[in-house]
Amino acid sequence: MDSDKTHGKPVTLRYKISEFIIRYSLKIAVLLMVTGIISAYFFLASTAQTLTKQTSQLNAQRYLEALSAFRTLYTEEVVNTAKKQNITISHDYKNIKNAIPLPATLSMALGKEIGKFQSGAKTFLYSPYPFPWRAKENKAIFSQDFSQQAWDSLTDNPKKAFFRFEEVNGQMSIRYAIADVMREGCIDCHNNHAQTPKNDWQLGDVRGVMEVILPINKAQFAAQSSLQATFIVLFTMMGLITIVLFIFFSRIKKDAKKLADSNLEMMDKQQQVNFANEEMSLAIEQLELKAIELVSSNQVKADFMATMSHEIRTPLNGVIGMLSLLKQSEMSHEQNHHTHLATVSASSLLNIINDILDFSKIEADKLFIESVEIHLADLVTNLSSTMAHIAHEKGLELIVDVAQLKHVVARGDPHRIKQILSNLISNAIKFTAKGEVVISTNISVIDDTKLQFSCSVKDTGIGIEQSKLDSMFERFTQEDSSTTRQYGGTGLGLAIVRKLCQLMHGDITVTSQQGRGSTFSFTLLLESCRSVKAELPQLDLSEYRILIVDDNKTNREVLHGQLTLWGACVRQADSAKSALAYLTESLKKAKDKQFDMAILDMHMPEMNGAQLGQQIKANNKLAHLKLIMLTSLARPGDAQYFASLGFDFSLPKPVITADLANAIIQVVNGNEPTKTQPALPVKNDTKKITVKPLPKSTRILLVEDNSINQIVAKSLLTNLGAQVEIASNGKEALSCLENEHFDAVLMDCQMPIMDGYTATKAIRKSHRDYTDIYIIAMTANAMSGDRDKCIAAGMNDYLTKPVDIIALENSLLKALNLPLDQIEAITPQINEPKVTEPKVTEPKVTNNDTEVKPDEPSVSSNAWGKEEFYKRVGQNQQLAERIVTMYCQDMPAEIDKLSQAITAKDDKEIEAIAHKVKGSSANLEATILAQCALEIELAVKENNSDEIELLSIKLKDDFAELIAELEGFLAYNMQ
Repeated sequence: MDSDKTHGKPVTLRYKISEFIIRYSLKIAVLLMVTGIISAYFFLASTAQTLTKQTSQLNAQRYLEALSAFRTLYTEEVVNTAKKQNITISHDYKNIKNAIPLPATLSMALGKEIGKFQSGAKTFLYSPYPFPWRAKENKAIFSQDFSQQAWDSLTDNPKKAFFRFEEVNGQMSIRYAIADVMREGCIDCHNNHAQTPKNDWQLGDVRGVMEVILPINKAQFAAQSSLQATFIVLFTMMGLITIVLFIFFSRIKKDAKKLADSNLEMMDKQQQVNFANEEMSLAIEQLELKAIELVSSNQVKADFMATMSHEIRTPLNGVIGMLSLLKQSEMSHEQNHHTHLATVSASSLLNIINDILDFSKIEADKLFIESVEIHLADLVTNLSSTMAHIAHEKGLELIVDVAQLKHVVARGDPHRIKQILSNLISNAIKFTAKGEVVISTNISVIDDTKLQFSCSVKDTGIGIEQSKLDSMFERFTQEDSSTTRQYGGTGLGLAIVRKLCQLMHGDITVTSQQGRGSTFSFTLLLESCRSVKAELPQLDLSEYRILIVDDNKTNREVLHGQLTLWGACVRQADSAKSALAYLTESLKKAKDKQFDMAILDMHMPEMNGAQLGQQIKANNKLAHLKLIMLTSLARPGDAQYFASLGFDFSLPKPVITADLANAIIQVVNGNEPTKTQPALPVKNDTKKITVKPLPKSTRILLVEDNSINQIVAKSLLTNLGAQVEIASNGKEALSCLENEHFDAVLMDCQMPIMDGYTATKAIRKSHRDYTDIYIIAMTANAMSGDRDKCIAAGMNDYLTKPVDIIALENSLLKALNLPLDQIEAITPQINEPKVTEPKVTEPKVTNNDTEVKPDEPSVSSNAWGKEEFYKRVGQNQQLAERIVTMYCQDMPAEIDKLSQAITAKDDKEIEAIAHKVKGSSANLEATILAQCALEIELAVKENNSDEIELLSIKLKDDFAELIAELEGFLAYNMQ
C-alpha cells in the first residue's frame, strides 16, 4: 500500500501530463493539418489548372505540327512528282478525272478526319487573300474576333503561336493558331495560278492562318471536381476529429479509400489519353508506310527507265550510224546542213539516254566497277588532249598537271574514271567564257595494296551560288532553272559522278565563288599494281637555264615545277616585253649564265609567241638560244610553219610530261631518248642532256669506311642522278639520319667503331622517322649465308662488291618504288668473288674534256682489268686517275700492316685488313689481288696458319705486279 501511495502521485501526474500533451498536440496537429490541407488545395487547384492549360496547348501545337508536316511532305513528294507527270492538281479534284487535291484542300480534309478521333477537334485554314472558291468561307471566319486577332498577331510575329481558352458549343476548348508561311515549293503555284488574288509572294511571307479548336479533355475537369469534393470531405472530417478521436480515425480511413478510388479514376482517364496518343502514332505509322510505298514506286520507276533506255538506245545508235553513212555520200549543201543538225541532235539525245541509263543502273544497283591496269598519267593527258580543242576554240587555256603522279600504274575502272573526268572537264569548259581550266592530279599510298588517286578540275567560269553548293550533286539539279536552257544538259551528270566516286570508295566536293569560278575535287581508291611500272623521264637539266614565256600564270607554274624537278634553272616571263628584257639582261652576263632555251606560248596579248620568236632570231647574239613553241590548236603544217620562223620544236597544249622531255632532248641532242643510252650525243653544243633513272631530289646515305670504295660508289650513284652523303661508320650514319632526310641507305657491313649489322639494328629499334628507311647492304662478303645475315639484321636488299651498276640501279629503283628498267632485279648470290680476265688490247677511253692518246702502249699484264674499271667509273678519265692515285698511296701501307699482323699471328687484324684489301682491289678491278685477299680471309676463318703464310707471299707478288702497272698508267697520263 505504501508503495502504491508512494507511486500514485507520480503516476497521476504522468497521466495528466500525457493527457495534456495528447489533447493539445491533437489540436495543434489538427490545426496544422487543416492549414496544410487548405494550402494544398489552393496549390493543387492552381497546378491542375496550369497543367490542364499546358497540356491543351501542347496537344494543339503537336496537332498543327503534324498536319503541317504532312502538308509539306505531300507538296514535295507527291505534288512535285505529279507536276512532272502532268497530273492535274485542283481543289475540285473529286469532279476532275485523275486529278489530285491541292495541299491545303487535302490538309483540311485530313484534319476533319482526324478530328473524329480527337474529341471533336476542328481545323481551319484562312487568309485575307483567298482563292475564289474559298472567299465565302474566309469571310465568315474573319467575322470572328479571334480570327482577326490571330491574323494581326501572326503577321507581326509569325514564329509565335496565338491561342486562348474559351467555351465553344458549350465545352471549354483551346483555340490555337500558327502562321501559314509561304514555302519554296508553293511560290510558283500561288504567283502563277490563273485565279490567284496575289502574285508577288516571296519565300517566308505569311499567307494565312492555320487554326485548331481542341476541346479540353473532360477527364481533366472531372479530376478537378473530384479534387474539390475530396477537400470538402477532408474539412468535414477535421471537424469531427475535434469531437471524437475514434470518428477521426475511422473517417480518415474512409476518405483515404475515396482518395485511392479517385486516383484510380484519374488513371483510367489518363489511359484514355494514352489511347488517343496511340491512335495518333498509328496514323503517323500509316503515313510512313505510304512513304515506303513511294520509295518502292521510285525503284520500279528506275527499273523501268533502265529498260526503256536500253530499248531507246539501240535504234538511236542505228540512226547515228545511218546519218554517218549518209554524210559520206554525195549531197547538196542544204542536205549536208540538215544531216549535220540531225547528227548533233541524235548525239545530244544519245548523251541524255546514256545519263539516264547510267543513273538507272546506279539506282537499281546494277552498275559494276571493273579492275584492270591503268596508266593514270596517260589516261588523264590523253583524255585532256581529246577535249583540248573545245577549250581552245573558246579561247580558254586547258592546263594539265600530272607531275605528282609517281605511281602511274594502278588497277581500277578506266572507263568510269574517264566518265568522271570528261564530265567535270566538259562542265568546266561549258561554264567558262574566258580564262583557264586547270586539271591537277596526285596519288598517295594508303598501304601495300591501296592507292588514293586525287584530282581537281578548277575553272574561272560563272561559279555557283553558295546556297546551291549542297544540292549540286542531286539528280535533276543545276545552278538555276536558266542553266539548262542556256547550256543544255540533263542535270544528271554530277549526280552520276558522285555515285561513281562512291562506288570506287571515294567522294567528290566542290568549292566556288560566284563570278570567279569553281573547283571540283574528287578522290578514288585504286589497287596497287606491281607487275608493270610505267616509266617517267628523269632528265638532267642541271646545266641549263630556261626561260618560260606565257601570260597564263598557272601554265607557267606547271612548266616551272616540272623543269625544276629535272634540275633546270628556270625564270618566268608573263609577256613578250618582259622576256626580251630578261634576254637582254642575260647577254651582259658570262656565257654560262645566259639562257640556253626559251619555251614560248603562241597566244599572248600585244605580241604573240611567233612574233617574239622572230625578234629573238633577228638578234645574232641570241642565235644560240633554242626555241620551243606551245600552241593551243595543233593544225596541219604547224611544225613546218614554226620551223620556218626559227623554232626548234612545237608542242600542242596541254603539255604532256613525256612529250616535253622528248622535245627538249631532240632540240638539244637531236636524238630520241632510250633506256640503253643514258648520255645522249651532243649536236652543235658543248652541253648535253642525260636521262637518268633517279629523280634529281633523290638523297642517298653511303656508309663506307674505305676511301676508294667511297669514291667509286659515290661516282656510280651520282651518274644515276642521286645526291650522296658519306658516313665512315655506323655511328656517323645514325648521326646523319638524325639531322637530315635520306631516301635510302647503302650500308657496308664491316666498319670500325660500329659495323653495318649493328647500325641497321639500331635504326630499326630507334622508333624515329627513319626507322623504316630502305637499307641496301653493300659488302665484299659474298659467301653463302651472308645475304641471309644481312636480311636478318634488318636490311632490305643485298649487293656484293664490286657493285654492278645495273644491280645498284634496280635496287635503288625498288627502294624508291620507281619504274624498273628491268622487270627482274639483279641480286647476286655467289660463293666466290667475280674474277674477270682482262683483254690484251686496251680500249680507247674518252670523257668530256680528255682523250687517251691513241698510241698508248697495250697492256702486257693481267693484274689489272683496266677496261672493266673504266666502265665502272663511267669512262671518266679524271675520276679513274684519282682512284688509282689514292690506291697507290694507301694500299702499300695496308700490305705492310697485313704482313705485320701475319707475323704477330693476330687473326682478327689479318681478317680485317684482308677484307679491306679485297674490297678496294675489287673496285679497282684488280681481281687477282682481290681473289688472293679473299683466300686469306677464308684461311683465317679455317684457322689455317700455313696457308696464310703461303698466300701472304703470293699477295706481295701480285701487289708488286699491280702497283708497277698502276704507276706506269699514272706516269703515262702525267705526260
